[in-house]
Amino acid sequence: MCPAHRPDLNAFVERYHRTLKYECLLISCPQTEEQVREANETFVMHYNQERPNQARSCANQPPRVAFAELPPLPRVPDVVDPDRWLRVIDGQHFVRKVRQNGTVLLDNVGYYIKQSLAGQYVDVCVDANTQEFVIWHQHQPFKRVAIKGLLKTALSFDRFVELMSQQALSEQRQLAQAHRRTE
Repeated sequence: MCPAHRPDLNAFVERYHRTLKYECLLISCPQTEEQVREANETFVMHYNQERPNQARSCANQPPRVAFAELPPLPRVPDVVDPDRWLRVIDGQHFVRKVRQNGTVLLDNVGYYIKQSLAGQYVDVCVDANTQEFVIWHQHQPFKRVAIKGLLKTALSFDRFVELMSQQALSEQRQLAQAHRRTE
């Protein structure tokens, strides 16, 4: 999910929304939800099959004409492992400075290391098998800390999407709150 008022983060979708607004909604002026759905459905057919698209890949042809044969989309999985990302970064190292309170921040989450190391740098290595960060100091493994926020269970696809939506909204609220504080 993209934050509001940031078209630069999803330009293709924002461009489509502008086209939908100016070539459909402002012309047909639907008054009810049913009229909006009907106008949108009609516009999508027009956009994909009749309206010339100026994208280089379409060569001024409608998308369904330029790409008559599209590969089928993969099936949505029944079950998702929300912690799978951990295997992708297994073994990666992150250098962090220990803060005054003895913690380091990893993805805005604090992990206690040791207060006497405040101001010094530690190397944090991801161990996906144990679901821990291995903290290295002066070229020696110093401590292991459990990675926070892992669900440690598979979820249905619908539950996973619901969880990701909640997380995105939470992050959006945090960003908005931080932005308000800086104004």
